[in-house]
Amino acid sequence: MTAPELSVVVTVVEGLAAVRKCLDALAAQVNPPTMEILVPWDRSVPEIGELAGDYPEVQFPVLVLDEEEARPRNAFEQHALFDRRRSVGLRAAQGSYLSMLEDRGRPDHHWARAMVDLLNSTGLGAVGGAIENGAPGALRWAVFFCDFGRYQPPLDDSQPEYLSDINICYRREALESAAELWSERYQEAAVNWDLRRRGFKLALSDRPLVRQERQRITLTELLEERLHWGRVFAQTRGQEMSTLRCLIWAAGSTLLPVILFFRHFRRQLRKQRNISVFLSASPAMLILLMSWSLGEMIGYCQSIKPQPRA
Repeated sequence: MTAPELSVVVTVVEGLAAVRKCLDALAAQVNPPTMEILVPWDRSVPEIGELAGDYPEVQFPVLVLDEEEARPRNAFEQHALFDRRRSVGLRAAQGSYLSMLEDRGRPDHHWARAMVDLLNSTGLGAVGGAIENGAPGALRWAVFFCDFGRYQPPLDDSQPEYLSDINICYRREALESAAELWSERYQEAAVNWDLRRRGFKLALSDRPLVRQERQRITLTELLEERLHWGRVFAQTRGQEMSTLRCLIWAAGSTLLPVILFFRHFRRQLRKQRNISVFLSASPAMLILLMSWSLGEMIGYCQSIKPQPRA
């Protein structure tokens, strides 16, 4: 059987209703390439496996978990579970180009064609697409600005530091060159930084657009999420740092809430978009950034390498 041009791995983050909406959006793609869709699932979300009858054209590879792994105790362990689902999907994918979405992302009707055309016409190793917020409310806007403000159109595609795993597509040979980094647990920063070191060019484009439609969430839940996700990010960076640098970054984390807030605000001014919404969401953003920064401090401290005994 001929391999598809594009594999799309949909990561289950919010669950059944979100997965259905994402799959329906993928089914409505205009002029799509040959495409396979994979939705990795596990025993913690058994309802996802039951979708196979409604979506016979979609593959549902299984992540095998023991009983304890299927009950994540906090957002840190939940994040690790998401990363493992991504790895299962990428390992099963057969396409020339390997892309990823989250279930709460709604790809634009021309998303799949845009991804393939961009990689067909360039020597890029990976393309990251634009992200818009599709969920109302100051709290959901606040977390959107914190996580995805940099990906709002218009995008500057010149040497981006980050591409988001909720809207990304890799050339197969590029991703396979870093297979040891994602075969068990995919982490976007580690993989993308490694590809850049290997000489692959990464770029951002406005053309493959996704709208994130996050479900309602409480401030308490978001604060826990921010804490643990900041910890994940710092641990990923800390793996490549000396003990001294980890200590310096841990100490500098106390300044992060102010630094990040003004960085986000400067970006909105430069883009000239959603400025009034940003200001309305600012109080919630500052609280979330404080929680993220505390998580980074913890992550850098946990990354300090033990010194050998004399």
